[in-house]
Amino acid sequence: MQAVATAVKSELQGYADRGIFRNLTVSQSARGEAVDFCFNWLTDSPFILRLKPGKPELELKDVLPSVPFRSEMDRDFRHFLKARSDESVVTHRRLDNARFSFSCRNRNEKLSVLIGFDNEDANAVARTAVNLLHEIFNNFLVEGPYQNYMVEVFNVPEE
Repeated sequence: MQAVATAVKSELQGYADRGIFRNLTVSQSARGEAVDFCFNWLTDSPFILRLKPGKPELELKDVLPSVPFRSEMDRDFRHFLKARSDESVVTHRRLDNARFSFSCRNRNEKLSVLIGFDNEDANAVARTAVNLLHEIFNNFLVEGPYQNYMVEVFNVPEE
């Protein structure tokens, strides 16, 4: 369990050391069942990657807030996530369904992505999560029909 958390932390620390992330912090839940990696990147709001080493699972926690369950945006995002593993997506951007499992959860109008993995893929799941965050913000939101959402929720300039 500790080895998985160390591997994920090491991978994320590499991004912080290169100046890609700001303010990387690591905290363990009170019962020790999860480790939260919090950092700033792409928006003013911090991202939280929650590692549950016992499962093992990495959650992109509340990555898209203010998205009503079963709304058009909720459906579009689920379709986007599924489409990221299609053979038509270039290899370096494609989600590897043979190596990881991907699912969405929408609780209290906050969309999260859950990534299941094998313990030996701890470094790779961290890289996959970072790449997926990049795809969400640069492809799904910016290039998609959600510019107003970016302005309203993440305070991105309208230009």
